[in-house]
Amino acid sequence: MRGRLRICAALAAILTCAGPAAALDLRDLPVIPGPVPCPSKGQGFVRLPGSDSCVRVSGRVVAGADVGTVHGVAAAPAVAGRIAIDNRADTDLGEVRTYVRIGAGRR
Repeated sequence: MRGRLRICAALAAILTCAGPAAALDLRDLPVIPGPVPCPSKGQGFVRLPGSDSCVRVSGRVVAGADVGTVHGVAAAPAVAGRIAIDNRADTDLGEVRTYVRIGAGRR
């Protein structure tokens, strides 16, 4: 009983200190342009704002179950995933490419 009373008192104190919520006028916010595609680099690339670099982020997730009776376990979950970041930029020496791929899982 005392625990519930303490929880209610703490909740009332938090709500009292929070104060009134102020509405936000969306018309006053700056307009941010959407991503600009880079068709010269390939499908899925977008230009980074303020630079000449184009980036593509991709990945995948696979989930399943290995069904069988091994050591008394009927089904073992199997989950795997990866993410890839491909960055390309034009320089005086030609195109520079940075590619990073990170994966986890056993599939």
